[in-house]
Amino acid sequence: MAVVLVSSLTGCSAVETVTDFVSDPVILPCPDYRVVAEALTLTKFKEGPGRDLIDVDYEGGIEAVKLGCESQIDKKTKIGKMEIDVTVLFKASRGAANRNHKASFPYFIRVLDRTGKILWGEDLMVNIGFPGNKTRLLFSADPVTLVIPISPRWSSKYYRILTGFKMTREELQFNRERRQKTLK
Repeated sequence: MAVVLVSSLTGCSAVETVTDFVSDPVILPCPDYRVVAEALTLTKFKEGPGRDLIDVDYEGGIEAVKLGCESQIDKKTKIGKMEIDVTVLFKASRGAANRNHKASFPYFIRVLDRTGKILWGEDLMVNIGFPGNKTRLLFSADPVTLVIPISPRWSSKYYRILTGFKMTREELQFNRERRQKTLK
């Protein structure tokens, strides 16, 4: 398709720009990304005060984050944008208290600048079902496409992407206590 476009623009001043973009694009690395350590796992308990193994409805963990990046940068001005497809891969296990074979995992994606200021954020949800007698699953959420501006001042290294589970204070405290026990 690029060949057809170039040949149809012969004689135009845009030919040079189109062929430069097609033949020698500016390729930038994806921004750095992290999963927030305290938001790496999520444990949901059945209603009530019990917090033992038999009270677990379901658990989840973030296994990986995959980024796919495409930059569209003007070579002369070094100004443009980067499209980033963020895909979060999860693991889930059905607990002893789970009767409906379903689980919901609220999570977040944030884009921060070099100083840690949140520039953009979205809260997301992925719902799953455990088919048949399966008690463990690996799955991925639908990709989320981010667009970040690029300039000589703000390269892709200027940004950082954070993700993790969105949780209640009680769930966060549970994660902190569990982490302290494993560190001892």
